[in-house]
This record gives sequence, C-alpha cells and structure tokens, in this order.
Amino acid sequence: MTMSNDVERRITFLTAALDEANNNIRSKMDELSMVRRVGDAISQHTSIWSLSSELVNAIAETIACKYALIYAGTGARPFDLQAVSNIYSGAEQFRSNIDGTRIVRHLEENNSPVHVEDITTNSTWSPGWPLPKTLASWLCVPLLARTQVRGVLCLADDSPNTFDEKTLRTLMIVVPQISSAFANIGLYNHLRESEMKYRTLVARIQDVVYICDKNWQIVDANPAAEALFGGRIVGRTLTELFTKPNIACEFVEVVRISGSVQNFETELLKGANEKIVTLLSCVADGDHYSGIIKDVTERTHLVEQVTRAQKMESIGTLASGVAHDFNNILGIILPNAELIKLRTEPGHAALRFADVIIKASKRAGQLTKQLLSLSRKDAVSRRIVNVNESVRATGKLLSETLDRKIRLEFDLTPEATNIKADETQLGQVLLNLAINARDAMPEGGMLRFTTRAEDDKVTVQVTDTGTGIDPENLSKIFDPFFTTKEKTKGTGLGLSVVYGIVKQSGGTIDVRSELDLGTEFVMTFPASSEARKNAVLKETRPLAGAEKIMVVDDEPEMLTLLETAMKDLGYTVVCAKNGMEAVEQITQDIKLIILDMIMPEMDGLTALRFLRERAPDVKVLISSGYTSPEKLPMLERIGIEGFVQKPFELEKLASAVRDVLDGVAV
Repeated sequence: MTMSNDVERRITFLTAALDEANNNIRSKMDELSMVRRVGDAISQHTSIWSLSSELVNAIAETIACKYALIYAGTGARPFDLQAVSNIYSGAEQFRSNIDGTRIVRHLEENNSPVHVEDITTNSTWSPGWPLPKTLASWLCVPLLARTQVRGVLCLADDSPNTFDEKTLRTLMIVVPQISSAFANIGLYNHLRESEMKYRTLVARIQDVVYICDKNWQIVDANPAAEALFGGRIVGRTLTELFTKPNIACEFVEVVRISGSVQNFETELLKGANEKIVTLLSCVADGDHYSGIIKDVTERTHLVEQVTRAQKMESIGTLASGVAHDFNNILGIILPNAELIKLRTEPGHAALRFADVIIKASKRAGQLTKQLLSLSRKDAVSRRIVNVNESVRATGKLLSETLDRKIRLEFDLTPEATNIKADETQLGQVLLNLAINARDAMPEGGMLRFTTRAEDDKVTVQVTDTGTGIDPENLSKIFDPFFTTKEKTKGTGLGLSVVYGIVKQSGGTIDVRSELDLGTEFVMTFPASSEARKNAVLKETRPLAGAEKIMVVDDEPEMLTLLETAMKDLGYTVVCAKNGMEAVEQITQDIKLIILDMIMPEMDGLTALRFLRERAPDVKVLISSGYTSPEKLPMLERIGIEGFVQKPFELEKLASAVRDVLDGVAV
C-alpha cells in the first residue's frame, strides 16, 4: 500500500513536471515563433506603418492579449499611432498621437516600462491617461534608439491583471529588434530622401555630372550630358572627348598627382566637328573619378566680344587722332594744289602735277573718313534713307565695274525700307561688302542683294558664292587691319569700317560662311516711319565777297592758305594762330570767323564762348579735321552757323563761307 502511494505520487509529480515542461516548451515555441515572425516582418518591410501592422498581429497572437498597438514615427513626430491589432469598438478611440502626454514624459525620463494592472482603480495613472480607460490592463514598453525614446509598444485587455512579469520578459525578447528596426527605417528614409534630393538636383542641374571608372570610362552621367553632347556619353572614355590628346594627358596627370582639379579650361568635342569650351572639374574617389563639366562657350564668346570691343575702342581712339593730324596735313595740301591750278596758265605742265596732287589728296581724304568711321567719331549726317534705293544705286555702280563672270541678282521687298542713317556711309557699307564678294569669286559666281522689312526692322543680306571664310578667321574678320589678302590688295579696314558704320546706325551685323560654298552678311537696322525730305537745290550765287572775316588756326601753313584764299575772293582777312589771339583781336566789324577746334593755349570750344560774349552777332564757321558728333549739339547751342570738314576743296570752303554770311547755311 505504501509502495503504491509512492508510485502514484511520483507519477503525479512526473505528470505535473511533464505538463510544466510541455507548457514551457510551448511558451518557448510561441516566443520563437514570435521572434521568427518579427524577424521576417523586419526583413520584408521598409516603412514603419507596414512593419507595425504585421508586428502588432504577431505579438497579440503570441501573448494572447486583445490589443497590441504601436506608437512610433520619425523626425519631429515619434508618437503617431501606426497600428492596432484589433478593431476597437469602444466609445473612446485610440488617440492618433500621444506626444507630450504624461506617460510619454515618464517613458522619456525613465526609459522603463509602465505596467498598470487595472486603470480604473489606479489613482496614479488614471488621471490624464491618454488611452481608452475601458481597457483595464496595460503594459507599455518604450522603443529605444540608444537612450532616446522613439516610440512605445502597448498591450491592452478588457480584463484587469492580464499581464505579468512573464509577459514583460516575453515582450522584451523582441522589443530591442523592433527598436533597432525602426531606427534603421528612419536612417533608410533619411538616406532615401537625401538620395532623392541628390538625384533631383543632379538630374535638373544644367552642368554635366559624370562618374568614371579607374580607366576613365564614363559609367554614369546626368541628363544634361545628353543635352550638351547631343547623345549618350556613358560607355565612352572622358579623355576621348578632348579635342587635343596632349591636353587630355595633362588633365589626367594633374588628377593623378593632386587627386583633384577644379575649373580646368579646355575644348571638348560636342559632335564630329563642333567644339565647346568647358570648365572641367574632377575628384578621385577610390577606384572612381567623379566631376562636373560646365559649358562656358557662350561666356567665352562674350568675353571675346568685350575684348574685341575694347580693342576696337582703343584702335578707334588711335585712328581718330591719326585722322585729325592727317586731315590737317591734307587740308594744307589740297587747297594749295587748287591754288596752284588756279594761278597757272592753261596748258602749263604744272597743271597735270596739280591734278595728280588733288586726286591723291581726295583719295587720302577718303582713307581718313574710313579711319573716323572705324572710331565712330566722324561727323555724320543721319537722315531718312531708302535702303532699296541705296541697293539699286550700288547695283548700278557695280554693273558698270564688275567682271561679267559675276552675276548680279536683286530680291528687294516691295515694303517700305526707310531707316535713319548716313546715306554716303550706307553706300560705303554695301560697296565694301560687294568688293569683298568680288575678290572671293575670281572665277565668277553670283552676288545677290536681298532686303526685307518686318517687325520694325529692315534687313539687308549680301550673299556670294565665293570661296568662303575659314572658320578660324571668321571671328577676326571685323578686327581692324585684319586681312587675308595680299598686302598690295587690302588694308584690313573694309569690314572694320562696315562694322563701325552699322553699329553707329543702331544696327547689327552677322556673318555666315562655308568654305567653297560662299558667304552671307546679314545687316539689320531699326525701321523709321519718318517722311523723307527732298533736297532743296540752291541757286548759283557768286562766291566772292567784301566782308571782314577772321581765320583762326594753329597751323601756320593752313592760316596762310586761308588768308590767301579769302583775300583772292575779295574778303578783308584778320589772322589769329590760336583761340587766345582770336579773343584779343575780335571787333564788332568782323562778320565771320573761320575757327579751328583743336589748338594750343585756348581750344576752339573755349574760344567760341568768349567770342560770343564779345561779339554776339558774329557768325562762326567751324573748320576741323576732327569733331566728334557728340560735340556738334553743344557747338550748335553755343551758336555756330556752319561746319566744313578738313580736307576741303576751295570751292566748297568759299561756298560755305558765302552761305553762312548770307544766312542760307543748312
């Protein structure tokens, strides 16, 4: 009987132990299952919301509680409701955010779980409890990122005393995994946002961003690369884009030695024959190279244009000074040659030599006009000009002089082509372009003039089928003294003068050319709606006179010439070699002053003011080899009645003097 009781007792003990072992095994299996499900969920989800949805279901099933919920988030909102394991039907719903509540402050301060056996009887936690109080049991575990609370996992049940220490131990098996997963998701999201911002920036930037392998083969590039180079460059080597292999070698060597290079200026090939100027930057990064290609072609062209403009201005200043001195010399030569001719008996051999001097002086005078046009400081007479008429006049002249192998064609618009310009200068522009076209067609060809009027603009195109212009020379053709002709056939001033006149008239000029196909110059001028004024024919009047006049010039030869010429015409002449003498000698009986502008001691402009004070009624005729257009309005305000440009012919001077004295000067 005793043995039997002992056996039964042992059997009962073993049965209980076996049941406990089975329960422990089932509990461990449940925990392992939860760990596996949590691990699987973590490996499959990259958002806190979707991961939380799967986690709360796994935890609620394993622990056998009614509700499991997670408050978590990233950035400034770490306590947003992410998921609940069951649909709650109570009147008081789960809050969408518990940030700033008492329980959150407690978790942040203590980094430890909160266990409430019955919220309805708990005087500590019931006041201000942010969650539904109809759920009696609560277990809230903080989700820590290092020591910072970044969320909370809560278990809840209708019945009190549902959770114990075992529940907490079970929960703590997976809480570190969940906390780590949420932290990694936050980092992942941050990296993804950074990558998206980077990719957006790189995709939208206008500069080319590239990555090369260690052999300089381009393995990646942003969309700007295709836009700049007109096709894909991935797969090509960066060095093959260089126009010059030696420059590519220099670039590679700089990167190899220093590890990086910034703003390496070089030309790259955009297409088969098209080059672009770029600033190339590169950084060595392990076995890769990355960098930026910035297209500065347009900026380089603008710099070249500014440099060219500065050079034109400098040369123009020099040219205007040379032209002034040259005009003073010619102003002596031409009238003296005319005096020789006037005072020589008919048939004398000296007349022929005088004619040679006169013709040469006039040709030299045209050259100084070109120099002054180059400087844009010559006195111009801008009036309404019909471009079609100017083209026809040029065509008529060309038809009489061009080789018959060159065919002239005209395509002139029927629309109005009035512009405001100097008619003589416009003719000079058309003639210069035509002469260049003629020289480019030694074997003959076609020369066409085209005019168009639209959008308040008048366009003139001069096209030839000649030899064309070498691309290397195309950017230099408007430079002063640049020429590809033989020294005896060209001065290099023609296109410079054309450029200066067009700009002076408010227009633009462009050129397109291809070797062996021809060249086209396109000039655009602002159209004018003003009516043209017909020239008034003056009546022929005697050029002589008897009035008393004063001549003022610092050149002794010019002063003697003017005195002689005026006396020959019957005038009484008073001479002054500078402005100071003129002011000292002025009297009320002097009717006219022929006044030079650039003189020592006192220049013409200053002298004019004093002369006007002393003799308000005296008339003034300016005689100058150089007076800029901007000074003419000032002179007119002070009061001048006429202007004659050196070098002048005696007849024109005599006519100008008579016009001023008679009050008919225009």
